[in-house]
Amino acid sequence: MNQEQRLFMVRHGAIVALLGALSGLAFTFVITGDIQGNTRAWHLAHLQGVLTGILLIAASSAVPHLNLTPKALRILAYSFVITGYCYSLGPIFGAVFGVRGIEPVAPPSNLIMYLSNSIASISVVIGLGLTVYGSLKRFAAAPEK
Repeated sequence: MNQEQRLFMVRHGAIVALLGALSGLAFTFVITGDIQGNTRAWHLAHLQGVLTGILLIAASSAVPHLNLTPKALRILAYSFVITGYCYSLGPIFGAVFGVRGIEPVAPPSNLIMYLSNSIASISVVIGLGLTVYGSLKRFAAAPEK
């Protein structure tokens, strides 16, 4: 079952990183002035997508080393994938609509970005928490040398 979670995370990590790379194209057009937009927002969209995709791929390598139940492994995998999409699509949405999503206020586009950031913040804590827990359980179960 570990291999299934690993490939799931790698596949979606690559998609998330690709979204970040594609938003980098938009970032280039904003920098050159070919399209209007906030360079800081597009820079964030580019970096956050690429870096979160890399996080997903890197986290997939830890899966075989964790002492977690199959259910906990599924939760870990889905939490990182949810994090990846929220942290890549949210900033793209924010750059397109010119919102930051820092607090839950109108317009609706800002609320959507805020919700995306909130979901990602919760899901990454779940994924990282399970990673720490599974590694500690594995360490505790390992025989002393």
